[in-house]
Amino acid sequence: MNSAIREVVAHGASAKKIVEVLRQDRLYPHPELLVTFIGNHDMKRFLTDASGSQEKLKLAFSLLATLRGIPQFYYGDEIGMTGGDDPDNRHDFPGGFPGDGLHGFLASGRSPDEQEIFLHVQALLRLRKKHPALRQGRQWHVGWDDTYYAFVRETAEEKLLVLFNNSPTVRDITIATEDTTLEDAQQLERIFGAGKIVLKNKVLQLTLPPTSAAVYDVR
Repeated sequence: MNSAIREVVAHGASAKKIVEVLRQDRLYPHPELLVTFIGNHDMKRFLTDASGSQEKLKLAFSLLATLRGIPQFYYGDEIGMTGGDDPDNRHDFPGGFPGDGLHGFLASGRSPDEQEIFLHVQALLRLRKKHPALRQGRQWHVGWDDTYYAFVRETAEEKLLVLFNNSPTVRDITIATEDTTLEDAQQLERIFGAGKIVLKNKVLQLTLPPTSAAVYDVR
């Protein structure tokens, strides 16, 4: 899963790759306990690998926080630190060390771009904390093609629909809910991200902004 997120978001591989990896969860007794990540000390910084695309970094974080598993964050990615192969990916975090001119631990010490990424990650972590389905829920595939993936995270008390658009353009998507875990859905309320959704006659009509993710509460 770790390389799949990077290959899809940073390099433009088909979103089907994520589904293919998740289908191997049957090999593990507790796939929900697997650690997922988008970066570590053995690879280029995600932002560098994604050619500096802040939107792709935020999208990768959105997947990391909503897919099954325990997300691991590599220090500095939350403010968009850059770096090539090891050891260029191990620069000190800006702030907290004697003589540092910048202080990335504080909003006042971050650039506007760094602050935007930080606030995005902060919002995702708050969302994950608030909704048990994102931490403990079972994951169901609902729809996918080369540039989008729709999935559900579900517990006995909560059901969330997550939409992922890896296309640089707006996507209009139709998903039939019959014979899926969404079959009995009556309404959906967006709780993260942007986009439009209409449910009529057991069919979802979705509009997703470019390079974005959204989360809906299903009732």
